[in-house]
Amino acid sequence: MKKLFLFLVVAGTLSMTSCSKDDDDSSNAIVGTWVMESSFTINDYTSTSRDVWVFNSNETGTYTESEDSQQIFESTFTWAKDGDSYNVVYDDVEMSADSFTIGNLLGTDTLEDEEGYTVAIRE
Repeated sequence: MKKLFLFLVVAGTLSMTSCSKDDDDSSNAIVGTWVMESSFTINDYTSTSRDVWVFNSNETGTYTESEDSQQIFESTFTWAKDGDSYNVVYDDVEMSADSFTIGNLLGTDTLEDEEGYTVAIRE
């Protein structure tokens, strides 16, 4: 009976601490939706903007810009992990490529540019 109990404890511990391949794959850390929102007010007029990057697990994604709830720009992109950086190449030729890292600010995941400035937060 002791052996059965010990086996169950060990098996339970192993099953709780084992990780899936996705958990060990840090390239998936960027997968998800990242948002940057801003607004300004001048003489009782308020304008808001929202930039959204959606990173898919198949290394593709979409980027959209909106102003006052109206989408004004959209581009698809591909991304690849290179060390701690994620390199983004937009399909729209008017956009230059970006390189991001993932940071943390006050317990919130942040998308940072090459200079370490926060560009967006995880939604």
